Amino acid sequence: MSNIWKKKSIFFNLPYWLRLEVKHCINVIHVEKNVCDNLIGTLLNINGKMKDGLNARLDLIEMNIRDDLAPIEMGKRTYLPTACYTMSKDEKVSFCQCLKGVKVPQGHSLNVKSLVSMQDLKLIGLKSHDCHILMQQLLLVAIRGILLKKC
Repeated sequence: MSNIWKKKSIFFNLPYWLRLEVKHCINVIHVEKNVCDNLIGTLLNINGKMKDGLNARLDLIEMNIRDDLAPIEMGKRTYLPTACYTMSKDEKVSFCQCLKGVKVPQGHSLNVKSLVSMQDLKLIGLKSHDCHILMQQLLLVAIRGILLKKC
């Protein structure tokens, strides 16, 4: 009898994969929430939530891509050049104001206005469904006028 499987999934390379009882159950909603939190943290440059740090930039050097984003060492300090997705304060205010002004039908998602903190310029208390709506529909509208001009 021949083997019907053509390719071995990359998930089998994960160290914990062998210990999973049900290997085919990946909770897509939680994965989407993690991606959304990391994306919003990187776009808004939230300390502790962004994924664009020194280690990420060193990985770019190791992969020989995006030399313009390589860390710059000046004396004892290391500086990271700004990327095209790095928002200025005005862009963050515009982004947050756009999300604060969004009106959605009742029951579609949580009131987005209540999630936006204009003082801190970040989103607070996102639930899984809110992340889904944000990533599928609202994020595209909020960054449309900001990032496309720069990249």
